[in-house]
Order: sequence, then structure tokens, then C-alpha cells
Amino acid sequence: MSEDKFIHDSKTLLKFIQYYCEHKHENESKVHDTLKLSYENNSLDVTLEYSLCKECEKTLSYSYTKLQVCPHEVKPSCRKCDDPCYDKKEWKLLAKIMKYSGMRFGLLKIKKLFKLTGKNND
Repeated sequence: MSEDKFIHDSKTLLKFIQYYCEHKHENESKVHDTLKLSYENNSLDVTLEYSLCKECEKTLSYSYTKLQVCPHEVKPSCRKCDDPCYDKKEWKLLAKIMKYSGMRFGLLKIKKLFKLTGKNND
């Protein structure tokens, strides 16, 4: 996978986990930290800031590690992968996070679209 694809997937992963944590673990104490991206033993000029509970930070760390070592040149989505590298428990958790966040992000896009179309009709 290209560095650009790796950076994009890393940002997406964090965005989905961050959103899930904010809504599902809102009352838990958060760890504020950064993730310095590196790919194929090369440090990239990208640092991601996050604020996650311990459980979600652990999920981010696990998922990011798996993303770093993905053997596919053209990376499929993990749910469509023929040879998934995630442990079943972690895969189910990330699938739950992606489904929750993905649905909300999709609904937010639709909501924005309706707001934009409503303004054009005024």
C-alpha cells in the first residue's frame, strides 16, 4: 500500500474510534496523546492527536499495528480480506466501532446535504 493510502487509513481509523469513544465512553477518563505515524520503518511527517479512554486507546494501538504490517499491495477493507490478520475478538470489536461510527458519519453527510438543498430552495 502507498504511504498516502496508509496515512488516509490511519486517519480514518482514528476518526472512527474517536467518534465511538466520545459517544459510548463519554463518562470515562480520557488519555490525551499523539500517534506519530511510521510506515515500513520510515517515520512520516504526520502526527495524530487523540483523546480516548484506555480501552479505545488499546484498540487504536492494536489496529494501527495491524495496519502497519498489512501485506496487501492494494489493501482491501478488513471485512473483505481473504486472510484477516485480526484476532476474532478484536475484529468483532472494530467491526462494531466501524459500524456505529460509519452509520453516524453517513447520517451526518445526508443531514448536511438536506441543509444545503434547503438553503438553495429559499
